[in-house]
This record gives sequence, structure tokens and C-alpha cells, in this order.
Amino acid sequence: MYRRSSSFSSITELFRPNNPRRLRSRDLSSTRLNALKKEIETNTHLIPLKDLYTRLGTDPIKGLTSAAAVDLLEYYGPNTLTPTSHFQWPKMLLKCLFTGFSILIWFGAILCLLSYAIESSMKARPSTDNLYLGCVLIAVDIICGLFSFFQNFKSTKILKTFNNMIPMSTKCIRDGVWNAEMPVTNLVKGDIVHVKAGDVIPADIRIIESKGFKVDISSLTGESRAVTRSNTEGTTNILESQNVAFFSTQCVEGWALGVVLCCGDLTALGRVAGLAARLQPAPSPLCREISRFMWYMSMWALGLGVFIAASSFILGYPFIQSTIFVIGIIVANIPEGLQPTITASLTLTAQRMVKKNCLVKNLEAIEALGAVTIICSDKTGTLTKNKMCVRDIWTWNRKYSVLDLDFEDNLKNDKALQALKTCGALCSTATIDENGEIHGDASETAILTFLCAYNDPATVRQNYPKIVEIPFNSTNKYQVSVHQDKNMSRYVVVMKGAPECILTRCNTVVVANNNANITNEIKESVNKAIEDLATTGERVLAFADLILDPKIFPKNYEFDTEDVNFPLDGLRFIGITGLKDPPREEVKNAIERVRTAGVRVMMVTGDHPATARAVAQEVGIATTPTCHVVTGNDLRNMTPDLLYLTLEKHYEIVFARTSPTQKLQIVEACQRRGGVVAVTGDGVNDAPALRRADIGISMGITGSQVSKQTADIILMDDNFATIVIGIEEGRKIFDNLKKSVCYILISNVPEILPVLMFILFSIPLPLGVMTILCVDLGTDMWPAVSLSYESAEADVMSRPPRQGDGLVSARMLYLVYGHLGLIEFAAGMYAYFTVMAEHGFYPSDLFGIRQRWDNEAVTDVRDSLGQEWTYEERKELERACQATYFVAVVVTQIMNGIICKTRFNSIFDVGMKNKVLNLGLIFELLLACILCYVPVLNDFFYTYPLRLQWWFLAVPFVLLLLGFDEFRKFCIRNWLFDGWYNRLTYY
Repeated sequence: MYRRSSSFSSITELFRPNNPRRLRSRDLSSTRLNALKKEIETNTHLIPLKDLYTRLGTDPIKGLTSAAAVDLLEYYGPNTLTPTSHFQWPKMLLKCLFTGFSILIWFGAILCLLSYAIESSMKARPSTDNLYLGCVLIAVDIICGLFSFFQNFKSTKILKTFNNMIPMSTKCIRDGVWNAEMPVTNLVKGDIVHVKAGDVIPADIRIIESKGFKVDISSLTGESRAVTRSNTEGTTNILESQNVAFFSTQCVEGWALGVVLCCGDLTALGRVAGLAARLQPAPSPLCREISRFMWYMSMWALGLGVFIAASSFILGYPFIQSTIFVIGIIVANIPEGLQPTITASLTLTAQRMVKKNCLVKNLEAIEALGAVTIICSDKTGTLTKNKMCVRDIWTWNRKYSVLDLDFEDNLKNDKALQALKTCGALCSTATIDENGEIHGDASETAILTFLCAYNDPATVRQNYPKIVEIPFNSTNKYQVSVHQDKNMSRYVVVMKGAPECILTRCNTVVVANNNANITNEIKESVNKAIEDLATTGERVLAFADLILDPKIFPKNYEFDTEDVNFPLDGLRFIGITGLKDPPREEVKNAIERVRTAGVRVMMVTGDHPATARAVAQEVGIATTPTCHVVTGNDLRNMTPDLLYLTLEKHYEIVFARTSPTQKLQIVEACQRRGGVVAVTGDGVNDAPALRRADIGISMGITGSQVSKQTADIILMDDNFATIVIGIEEGRKIFDNLKKSVCYILISNVPEILPVLMFILFSIPLPLGVMTILCVDLGTDMWPAVSLSYESAEADVMSRPPRQGDGLVSARMLYLVYGHLGLIEFAAGMYAYFTVMAEHGFYPSDLFGIRQRWDNEAVTDVRDSLGQEWTYEERKELERACQATYFVAVVVTQIMNGIICKTRFNSIFDVGMKNKVLNLGLIFELLLACILCYVPVLNDFFYTYPLRLQWWFLAVPFVLLLLGFDEFRKFCIRNWLFDGWYNRLTYY
């Protein structure tokens, strides 16, 4: 059918409900996403209405026929926003369970179960250690995965919040009959609809006829004031065209008759929703770091596995036994406590940030905020208050600032200001309810709010009741009303509007408390004042009045607004006001701090370029008047490479009059430059950029539900300065996570090397699987998590964002595996050999004894003193040795917890102020006691009630750890040995 084709028919076909192209679900979603990223290309708002009716097959008087509407509804689908997939949450659950470090843990769990299965096939009574470890690893993965899933699942409900913006019904005509309760979902292209004040626009419509029709489009464009829409000539960019009203925006004044151009997914709102729902957020820096670390650990573990396999083959072990050894060494390399430690640390940080008015929805966003290099900030509601107010007033040859201390005194003595107060109170459509609240569009409300501070507009209105009014329209660009002056028994005409229009209608001006004729000199002064206010980003309105002659306009005179019978020229020019959405007081200082931290701040707004530039200068984003401004039209003509070069060339840059897709392009261009991008916003138009950014930040008070749903972080106080706190917390948590990871990896060394000793030197196993589990998921957990409570370093907000500084670096691994971990391993082996020697097995006699030691049939193993040991006695001694080794690891880990508090300064300078860590170290020791002495637990975890003196075997190594680390940090601070320690161990 002809009416189904249009200038954007190709994209229309993509969004048909029955998938006519028969694309796979993934391909269809990707194709739709690429289509939505493009700017809207259509001429339906440019062609004459008569041609549009023909194209849509409709009639402006009778509307569509019911049959045609049914046909179109079936073909294109309902007027609603369709979800991207019906299986989003299962995909997200699987992604949370099988991503990043969890893959390595799953691999370890499978290997543990495989090892148990192999051992079960070989022995009648196999050890259950690997079975328990496999089950624990699975439980850890599931718990952490589910926690991540519930944190992120809320973000999948983006389309639901968009659909909440859609009205339920509208007034529509079909077959020449009006239906005031037409379901909005049944609307199709070509329907004729009627909207009035208070209604939500049911689709993208082109205006046929209107009267005083104003629409609040701030959600789509960022403009903080209602705009007039009427049957005028359109502009190339449909989003700026004054003859189109958009789906989900609200009519705040007047009424309009319009023809539906687009429905559902193809409306301006639908495109934004489709982008926000289909875009995949960029992986966070922490996610990338963990993936990189997982890769390194996997390669290291597999390398060790190959080494053990080759060694076992050379030493003559059977294939099955060699397989068990390889599995054991790979599992020993997995730091099981790392994932829960990171999750717990981020969760606790998120709870602390809530107290600072920063609600974190995505845990990884905390750390990402610390790595941010660019902030793309929206203007309205983020940098500004999203509340218009009067900032400046100009009367003949004098400018007043409302913020001046002497303004109120000037108000009493200036005749022009007195007249402006009266004119402003009368020439206004804003109303004051019985509770004193003001209702109306942003500009009207701002003027009336200003007057309430110095006058009582309600009293003025009682003394000057309104007789007739001509509302503001885009053609005349003024609003005029006639009022009766009760005190003087005469009529007064008051006018407000665009200064250039008002000035041409005036003959006189208030000068020095008198009236004077307007001369060319006065006109030049007025025009200069208008230009000065406009360049500061203020919206300028002029006021004029005229006292009507009672002889010509006697009492009960019939005023006519259709065929105007009262003067609209020859007025008295009173003055002009400059209205502005003022910046938040705290923003300028916050931007200064952010810049000190090396973070670049750019403004990306849908507002006017002059307004954007002025606000940028006021808040400190632009430090020079020559700040580079790029408009939406400029962006349309830019290639991706040219945008990339523009971002390279201009450090201070403001993007104005941008559409939602252009905001997205800017974010992606910044990311291509290698930046970690944070986007702030509060409107629907910010949703795609919030979704694609590394960190999406929404406003909690003024933010729309859509922006809150899409964002990773919500500023509950709408305070841009809270971002500074977030950056500081993000940098602090990254520094502290490095300390936690270092602490966890140190204990990995004394867990791996005993297994190597067991395999290569054939000694009884110094540390069992269950005691390894006690360390990783028991004693180490609290101290590791409590390191996240360490205070931020002094230079945390004065250093640039990290680049190439990984969570786990080669320096950290060298310190862990080449220094601290080896000392801890030495402490464990010393304790192990000491207990063995006390019972008769000297170290030299332990090498090569493992095969007879583990053989149940051998009951006469002789020690160094000639004593014979049965299998049960040997295993009891093995338990005691493993428990002693475990305690040695715990005791040295307590010192390592203290060491890891600081990477640079001496522990004696920093002190032990972290009470959570102090309690954690005490808890670590108490838990070790419980595991060793509680009967049921020591049987399950294969520990043993130790003699008192065995607890002190690791003390010399504790002192060695402290002395070595203090010496190392002293060398780092003073750059000794030509910076050798700095280059190798300062992580």
C-alpha cells in the first residue's frame, strides 16, 4: 500500500513486529541498534500538509477510516515500546555466574571434582578433601554471581520506565467521529489527535492547528523552559522544528490538533529507549583488570601443571597419580578468597558512599569512578538548578543585579522598577494557589517568584483585574492583556515579550522617574543591553505598558482580542529582565578539584550554544571566552575521525544543541581515545549516553526515572560536588584493593610450595586441602576486606588518573612470590620440620618417605630414632604438622596484614588506626584457635590441638618480615640502591 511507504520506510520495516527480513534475534537487535544510532532522516515535517495527508492516507477533518487503521495497526504493530529480548534475565544470570575471575574458580571446582572421581576409582576410602573444596568453590561462585546479578538486574528494566511515560488514552478522530478515550496503543500513522494543557503527547505529531500551545520538551532536549509549537514552517532538524510535538512530552499550555507522524519505537522517545535498552555498557576498568589477572594466573597455573606433569613422568609416577598431582597444583594456584574479598570490599564502600549521598547501583562503578579521565556533564539540572530565576534587570541606562546587596533599596526609589513589578504581576499566565505555590511554565514562574520576594502579586492582581488577554505565540512574540485600574477607574494595557518586538511598539520610555520619547540613542542603548544579557546566556524579556484614555475607553468598554480594538502600539517601554537557570553554588569548586585530579570536564547539552558557553564559563569548564563550542549541526557534518581530532585539539570544549544520538557519539569518541568516561544527566535524552559510558551518573532529586534506571550511580542530593567524593573513594578503594590482593596472594605462596615439595621431594604433605580452605575463605577474609577501610593517601586527589597501573602488577608479583611469600613459606616449613623432629622424624629422613608414609598396608615406618609408626599414628602426626604449618601461616599473615596497610610509608608513622583491621587480625587468631581446638571442627578441617610452644615457632619469621619490609620501604622512600627496590617491589 502506498501509505505505508515514507522517507524512512527502510527503518520502519526493521521494527515491524513479525520480523519480515527473517533475521536472527541477535542480528536483528544489532541491525536495529545501528539504525537507531543514526540521526532521524525524514521530510514529513517539511512537506506541505496537503502532501502529508496524501502520503499518510488520512483526512484532516475525518481522520483515518477504521478499516485503514486496523490494517496499519496489524502491519506496524501497537504504539508502544517493544522490549529488546524476552530472555534478558537468564542471559544476565549466566553472565554473572560465568565471567571474569569466576571462570577460573569454576575451572578449579571442576578439577577438584575430577580429582575426587579419579581417587574414588583407585581407593576404597578416598579422601573427601577435594570433594569438599569443589563444593565450596561452586558455592563461592554461585553466591558472588547471584549477588552481582541482583545488583545489576534492576538495570534491565529500562524499557519499563520508558513505558511508564506513555499516556493510557487520547482524543482521536476516525471516520469523522471523535473518541476521547482512544487507547494510545491503538494509534497509527495518519491518525488525527487533539491535545490540551495537562495532556501527554500520545505520539510524534505534526501540528495542524493550535492556540497558545506550549510543550515541555526538557526530557528530550534539556531546555529548561516550555517551547511554543504551532503550524509553522519546519527546520531540517526535526528535533528543533517548531511544528512537531514529540511522544511523551507534556502540553503545559493551550491546545493543538495534530497528525501522527511516528508511533512506538520510531518516535524520538522510542529511539532513545531503543538505544538505551540495546547498548551494552563498556567493561569497567576493574573488570578488565580482573580478566587480565585471570589470564596471568591461568598461564602460571598451567605452566606449573606442565612442569609437574613432566617432573612426575621423569620421577616415574603412574599416569593417574600424575594427573592428580597436576590437578592439585593448578587448584592450589587459585586464590579462592579473591573474588569474595573484592565483592565485600566494594559492597562496604558502596554502603559508606550512601552516607555521603551517593547511591551505587553497580559495584564496579565505584572503582571505575576513581579511574575516570573525562566527565561529560549535562547542563540542565546537573550543573544548574533546573529552575529559572530573574538574575538581572535593565531600566533606562542602568543595570541592576538581583544579587546586589542594595537591590532592594533601588527597588523602592526607581519608578521604572515599580512599574515593572506591576507589569510583571499582571502580564503573566502563572497562578498562585491557596498554599502560596506558583504554577506555570519556567519563565512565568521565575518572574512571579521574583516579584513575591518584593511585592504581593495577588494583591496587585486584585487591584487590577484582568479584562482580556492575547496569549503569547511564535508569530507575534508577545503576550498582552488589558486590566482595570480600580483605584483610578481606568484601563491599563500591559505587554511582555521578545525585546526587539516590544521596543518597536513603544514611543516612550521611563527615564529618571519621568517619561521620555524614545530616540535612536535610547534604542541603541536598549539593543546593547539586550545583547549584553543574551551573551551571558540569559533569556531576555521586555515589559511595556500604556494607560488608556477613559474618554475613549470608558467603563464597561467591550474589548475584542480577535479584531483588536485597543492600541498595541505607542506603549511606554519599562525595562527588560534577564532570566537564567543559575549554576549550583558548589559546582565551580567541585570542577576545580576534579581538574586538579587530572580529570577533563566537558559540557554536553541540548540547550542553546550561547547559554551553554555562558554557564561553562561561570562554573569553570571554560576558563577563556574563546572556549570551543560545537553544535549539533556541526556534529552532523563531522566524520568520526574529525570528531576525534576535535577532541584532541580542544581541551576546553562545549557541545550544544546535541541530540541523544550525538551525545552517544561523543561518549564513544572519548572512549576510542582511551578515556574512561563518566556521563552525568537527569533527562530521558541522557539515557543512551548514560548506558554506554563507563560510569553513568544520574541526579536523585531532579532526575527522571529513566535516567535513574539507566545510571550506575545516583547522586541523591543532585550535588555535582558528590562526584568529587566518588572519585576520591574510587581512587582510595583501588589503592586499598591492591593492598587486599597483595595480602591474599602472599598466602598463596605457602599454599603452592608445600604441594611442590610433596610431589618433587616425596615428603608427607605439609598443608592439606581443607587447611588451605581455612586460610583462603576463613582467616584471611576479614583482614583482607578490612584493608578497604584504610584512609586515602595524601596525594589521592592531586595525582593524575592512573594509566597502565594495574590491580596486579609485575612488581606486586615479584614482592609476593620472591620475598614475602617465601618468608611465610619458610616459617611454615620450619614449624613443620620442628614438629616432625620433636616426634623423631628429622628433615633428612623425610625426603622420599611419602610412598610408604601414605600406604595403609605399611605399619612399620621407622623414624630417625628407630621408632616404628603405624598408619593411624603417622596420619595423626601429619595432622599435627599440617595444623602447625597452618598456624605459622596465620601468624605470619597477621604481620603481613600490618605490612600491607601501607605501600610507601613506615608502619610506625601510619600507626594502627584502622579499628576494623585490628579486630580482623584478632579474629584471624581466634578463628585459628577455634579450628584447632574445637573437636568437631578440627576433625572436619583436618587440624589438631597444638602444644602452646608450637604457636611461637613462626615468631622469628614475623620479626624478619617486619624488619625486611621496613627496610624495603625505607629504600623506596629514599631511592636507595639506585631505585632497585622502587623498580622491583613498589606496586
